[in-house]
Amino acid sequence: MPNRIAVSLGAAFLFTAPSLSMASDGWYDTYETARDTAEKHELPLLIHFHASYCGPCRQMSSQVFSNREVQQQLRQGLAAVEVDVSRDPALAAQFGASTIPRDVVVYRDGTTETLNVGFKSVLAYMSLLRQVAARGTQSPVPQIFRNTKVIGLEGFCPVRLLRDREWVSGHENLTTAYRGVTYFFSTKETQQLFLKAPSDFAPQNLGCDPIVLLTDDRAVAGKIRFGAFFDDRLYLFSSENNRARFKQSPLKYTRIRHAIKADQLAGQRYD
Repeated sequence: MPNRIAVSLGAAFLFTAPSLSMASDGWYDTYETARDTAEKHELPLLIHFHASYCGPCRQMSSQVFSNREVQQQLRQGLAAVEVDVSRDPALAAQFGASTIPRDVVVYRDGTTETLNVGFKSVLAYMSLLRQVAARGTQSPVPQIFRNTKVIGLEGFCPVRLLRDREWVSGHENLTTAYRGVTYFFSTKETQQLFLKAPSDFAPQNLGCDPIVLLTDDRAVAGKIRFGAFFDDRLYLFSSENNRARFKQSPLKYTRIRHAIKADQLAGQRYD
Protein backbone atom coordinates (compact mmCIF):
# COMPACT_ATOMS: atom_id res chain seq x y z
CA MET A 1 0.00 0.00 0.00
CA PRO A 2 1.42 3.43 -0.90
CA ASN A 3 2.70 5.62 1.86
CA ARG A 4 0.56 8.68 2.49
CA ILE A 5 0.20 11.67 4.74
CA ALA A 6 -2.77 14.02 4.84
CA VAL A 7 -2.51 17.24 2.85
CA SER A 8 -2.81 20.38 4.93
CA LEU A 9 -3.08 23.97 3.74
CA GLY A 10 -2.01 25.33 6.96
CA ALA A 11 2.29 18.87 4.25
CA ALA A 12 25.10 1.83 -2.18
CA PHE A 13 27.76 2.91 -0.96
CA LEU A 14 30.78 0.59 -1.16
CA PHE A 15 31.77 0.43 2.48
CA THR A 16 29.51 -1.15 5.07
CA ALA A 17 30.37 -1.38 8.75
CA PRO A 18 28.45 -4.31 10.25
CA SER A 19 27.98 -4.50 13.97
CA LEU A 20 26.27 -6.79 16.45
CA SER A 21 24.73 -3.65 17.93
CA MET A 22 23.06 -2.63 14.66
CA ALA A 23 19.41 -3.64 14.51
CA SER A 24 17.88 -5.23 11.44
CA ASP A 25 16.33 -1.90 10.49
CA GLY A 26 19.76 -0.27 10.12
CA TRP A 27 19.85 1.77 13.34
CA TYR A 28 22.40 1.25 16.11
CA ASP A 29 21.05 0.42 19.55
CA THR A 30 22.56 3.39 21.37
CA TYR A 31 24.14 6.74 20.60
CA GLU A 32 27.41 5.63 22.21
CA THR A 33 27.64 2.52 20.04
CA ALA A 34 26.93 4.45 16.85
CA ARG A 35 29.43 7.16 17.82
CA ASP A 36 32.16 4.62 18.61
CA THR A 37 31.52 2.76 15.35
CA ALA A 38 31.67 5.99 13.39
CA GLU A 39 34.98 6.92 15.01
CA LYS A 40 36.49 3.46 14.56
CA HIS A 41 35.61 3.15 10.87
CA GLU A 42 35.85 6.90 10.06
CA LEU A 43 32.21 7.11 9.06
CA PRO A 44 29.70 9.96 9.31
CA LEU A 45 27.47 9.73 12.39
CA LEU A 46 23.80 10.35 11.57
CA ILE A 47 21.49 11.17 14.48
CA HIS A 48 17.72 11.17 13.97
CA PHE A 49 15.99 13.03 16.80
CA HIS A 50 12.36 12.11 17.43
CA ALA A 51 9.72 11.60 20.14
CA SER A 52 6.63 9.45 20.63
CA TYR A 53 4.39 12.50 20.97
CA CYS A 54 5.51 13.91 17.59
CA GLY A 55 3.10 13.16 14.72
CA PRO A 56 5.59 13.67 11.85
CA CYS A 57 8.07 11.50 13.77
CA ARG A 58 5.57 8.66 13.89
CA GLN A 59 4.90 9.12 10.18
CA MET A 60 8.63 8.89 9.45
CA SER A 61 8.81 5.69 11.49
CA SER A 62 5.84 3.99 9.83
CA GLN A 63 6.17 5.29 6.27
CA VAL A 64 9.91 5.84 5.72
CA PHE A 65 11.97 3.81 8.18
CA SER A 66 9.87 0.70 7.49
CA ASN A 67 11.02 0.80 3.86
CA ARG A 68 13.58 -1.94 3.14
CA GLU A 69 15.63 0.22 0.79
CA VAL A 70 15.94 2.89 3.48
CA GLN A 71 16.96 0.25 6.02
CA GLN A 72 19.60 -1.06 3.62
CA GLN A 73 20.91 2.44 2.90
CA LEU A 74 21.27 3.12 6.64
CA ARG A 75 23.90 0.34 6.72
CA GLN A 76 25.99 1.77 3.88
CA GLY A 77 28.69 4.33 4.47
CA LEU A 78 27.45 5.76 7.78
CA ALA A 79 26.51 4.92 11.37
CA ALA A 80 22.94 5.92 12.23
CA VAL A 81 21.06 6.11 15.51
CA GLU A 82 17.63 7.28 16.65
CA VAL A 83 17.49 9.48 19.75
CA ASP A 84 14.26 10.14 21.66
CA VAL A 85 14.49 13.74 22.87
CA SER A 86 12.17 13.05 25.80
CA ARG A 87 14.52 10.34 27.06
CA ASP A 88 17.80 12.11 26.33
CA PRO A 89 17.13 15.87 26.52
CA ALA A 90 20.80 16.60 27.23
CA LEU A 91 21.90 15.08 23.91
CA ALA A 92 19.09 16.90 22.13
CA ALA A 93 20.27 20.18 23.65
CA GLN A 94 23.87 19.42 22.69
CA PHE A 95 22.90 19.18 19.02
CA GLY A 96 20.28 21.93 19.09
CA ALA A 97 17.35 19.59 18.44
CA SER A 98 14.70 22.07 19.52
CA THR A 99 12.23 20.92 16.86
CA ILE A 100 11.67 17.38 15.58
CA PRO A 101 11.93 15.22 13.59
CA ARG A 102 15.48 16.38 12.93
CA ASP A 103 18.50 14.75 11.27
CA VAL A 104 21.98 15.84 12.33
CA VAL A 105 25.23 14.47 10.93
CA VAL A 106 28.71 14.58 12.45
CA TYR A 107 31.43 14.04 9.85
CA ARG A 108 34.80 12.51 10.62
CA ASP A 109 36.50 15.92 10.59
CA GLY A 110 34.20 17.01 13.41
CA THR A 111 31.90 19.13 11.26
CA THR A 112 28.31 19.02 12.52
CA GLU A 113 25.42 19.85 10.21
CA THR A 114 21.62 19.80 10.50
CA LEU A 115 20.40 18.15 7.33
CA ASN A 116 16.67 18.05 7.77
CA VAL A 117 13.87 19.27 10.01
CA GLY A 118 10.41 17.81 9.47
CA PHE A 119 8.91 14.93 7.53
CA LYS A 120 10.81 13.67 4.50
CA SER A 121 9.59 11.20 1.87
CA VAL A 122 11.28 7.86 1.17
CA LEU A 123 12.98 9.16 -1.98
CA ALA A 124 14.13 12.38 -0.36
CA TYR A 125 15.47 10.53 2.70
CA MET A 126 17.29 8.04 0.49
CA SER A 127 18.91 10.98 -1.26
CA LEU A 128 19.94 12.46 2.07
CA LEU A 129 21.53 9.18 3.22
CA ARG A 130 23.47 8.72 -0.02
CA GLN A 131 24.81 12.23 0.09
CA VAL A 132 25.96 11.78 3.69
CA ALA A 133 27.78 8.56 2.77
CA ALA A 134 29.33 10.16 -0.32
CA ARG A 135 30.62 13.21 1.52
CA GLY A 136 31.78 11.11 4.46
CA THR A 137 34.12 9.07 2.29
CA GLN A 138 35.13 12.01 0.09
CA SER A 139 33.80 10.20 -2.96
CA PRO A 140 31.50 11.50 -5.71
CA VAL A 141 27.75 11.15 -5.42
CA PRO A 142 26.50 8.04 -7.26
CA GLN A 143 25.62 8.60 -10.93
CA ILE A 144 21.88 8.21 -10.33
CA PHE A 145 21.84 11.37 -8.24
CA ARG A 146 23.95 13.35 -10.69
CA ASN A 147 21.39 12.55 -13.36
CA THR A 148 18.39 13.46 -11.21
CA LYS A 149 19.07 17.13 -10.53
CA VAL A 150 15.70 18.25 -9.18
CA ILE A 151 13.02 16.03 -7.64
CA GLY A 152 9.53 17.45 -7.82
CA LEU A 153 7.37 17.42 -4.67
CA GLU A 154 10.12 15.50 -2.82
CA GLY A 155 9.11 12.31 -4.63
CA PHE A 156 5.37 12.42 -3.92
CA CYS A 157 2.92 11.70 -6.75
CA PRO A 158 1.58 14.99 -8.22
CA VAL A 159 -1.55 13.36 -9.65
CA ARG A 160 -2.66 11.85 -6.34
CA LEU A 161 -2.05 15.20 -4.72
CA LEU A 162 -4.09 17.31 -7.15
CA ARG A 163 -6.78 14.74 -7.82
CA ASP A 164 -7.23 13.20 -4.37
CA ARG A 165 -5.56 15.77 -2.08
CA GLU A 166 -3.28 13.07 -0.69
CA TRP A 167 0.51 12.90 -0.40
CA VAL A 168 1.35 9.47 -1.85
CA SER A 169 4.95 8.43 -2.45
CA GLY A 170 5.97 7.68 -6.03
CA HIS A 171 8.23 4.90 -7.27
CA GLU A 172 11.75 5.22 -8.69
CA ASN A 173 10.78 3.21 -11.79
CA LEU A 174 7.83 5.50 -12.58
CA THR A 175 9.25 8.92 -13.36
CA THR A 176 8.69 11.70 -15.88
CA ALA A 177 10.69 14.87 -16.45
CA TYR A 178 8.74 18.08 -16.99
CA ARG A 179 10.49 21.43 -17.53
CA GLY A 180 13.68 20.02 -16.04
CA VAL A 181 12.02 18.64 -12.90
CA THR A 182 11.63 14.89 -12.33
CA TYR A 183 8.30 13.73 -10.87
CA PHE A 184 7.59 10.31 -9.36
CA PHE A 185 4.28 8.47 -9.68
CA SER A 186 2.41 5.96 -7.57
CA THR A 187 1.03 3.96 -10.54
CA LYS A 188 1.32 3.79 -14.32
CA GLU A 189 -2.19 5.24 -14.51
CA THR A 190 -1.21 8.39 -12.64
CA GLN A 191 1.91 8.72 -14.80
CA GLN A 192 -0.20 8.55 -17.97
CA LEU A 193 -2.63 11.13 -16.61
CA PHE A 194 0.27 13.46 -15.90
CA LEU A 195 1.71 13.01 -19.40
CA LYS A 196 -1.60 14.09 -20.95
CA ALA A 197 -1.61 17.43 -19.12
CA PRO A 198 1.53 17.97 -17.01
CA SER A 199 0.82 21.64 -16.36
CA ASP A 200 -2.44 20.66 -14.65
CA PHE A 201 -0.63 18.58 -12.03
CA ALA A 202 2.80 20.14 -11.56
CA PRO A 203 3.08 22.78 -8.81
CA GLN A 204 2.96 26.34 -10.06
CA ASN A 205 6.24 28.10 -10.91
CA LEU A 206 8.09 24.75 -10.71
CA GLY A 207 7.28 24.67 -7.00
CA CYS A 208 9.13 27.84 -6.09
CA ASP A 209 7.77 30.35 -3.60
CA PRO A 210 5.58 32.95 -5.40
CA ILE A 211 6.09 35.48 -2.61
CA VAL A 212 9.87 35.44 -3.08
CA LEU A 213 9.41 35.52 -6.85
CA LEU A 214 7.39 38.68 -6.73
CA THR A 215 9.20 40.55 -3.97
CA ASP A 216 12.82 39.51 -4.57
CA ASP A 217 12.73 38.20 -8.16
CA ARG A 218 14.42 34.98 -7.03
CA ALA A 219 13.40 31.35 -7.66
CA VAL A 220 13.50 29.67 -4.25
CA ALA A 221 11.99 26.20 -3.83
CA GLY A 222 8.96 25.92 -1.59
CA LYS A 223 8.47 23.08 0.86
CA ILE A 224 5.67 20.54 0.77
CA ARG A 225 4.70 21.24 4.38
CA PHE A 226 3.97 24.84 3.36
CA GLY A 227 1.61 24.10 0.50
CA ALA A 228 -1.70 25.75 -0.44
CA PHE A 229 -4.32 25.17 -3.13
CA PHE A 230 -5.84 28.07 -5.02
CA ASP A 231 -8.07 27.79 -8.08
CA ASP A 232 -7.28 24.05 -8.16
CA ARG A 233 -3.56 24.72 -8.44
CA LEU A 234 -0.82 23.91 -5.94
CA TYR A 235 1.55 26.58 -4.67
CA LEU A 236 4.51 25.87 -2.41
CA PHE A 237 6.11 28.32 0.01
CA SER A 238 9.44 28.49 1.78
CA SER A 239 7.89 29.47 5.13
CA GLU A 240 4.61 29.54 7.03
CA ASN A 241 4.74 33.33 7.00
CA ASN A 242 4.84 33.43 3.20
CA ARG A 243 1.94 31.01 2.96
CA ALA A 244 -0.09 33.23 5.28
CA ARG A 245 0.70 36.29 3.11
CA PHE A 246 -0.47 34.37 0.05
CA LYS A 247 -3.78 33.46 1.69
CA GLN A 248 -4.48 37.09 2.46
CA SER A 249 -4.18 38.16 -1.20
CA PRO A 250 -3.71 35.17 -3.55
CA LEU A 251 -4.56 37.03 -6.77
CA LYS A 252 -1.66 39.36 -6.18
CA TYR A 253 0.76 36.45 -6.50
CA THR A 254 -1.01 34.32 -9.12
CA ARG A 255 -1.71 36.86 -11.84
CA ILE A 256 1.95 37.25 -12.72
CA ARG A 257 3.49 34.46 -14.79
CA HIS A 258 7.21 33.71 -14.45
CA ALA A 259 9.39 31.84 -16.97
CA ILE A 260 11.24 29.74 -14.41
CA LYS A 261 13.81 27.14 -15.45
CA ALA A 262 14.91 24.20 -13.31
CA ASP A 263 18.53 25.38 -13.21
CA GLN A 264 17.36 28.62 -11.58
CA LEU A 265 15.55 26.88 -8.75
CA ALA A 266 17.43 27.08 -5.46
CA GLY A 267 16.84 24.88 -2.44
CA GLN A 268 15.50 21.74 -4.10
CA ARG A 269 18.58 20.16 -5.67
CA TYR A 270 19.54 16.57 -4.96
CA ASP A 271 22.86 16.54 -6.82
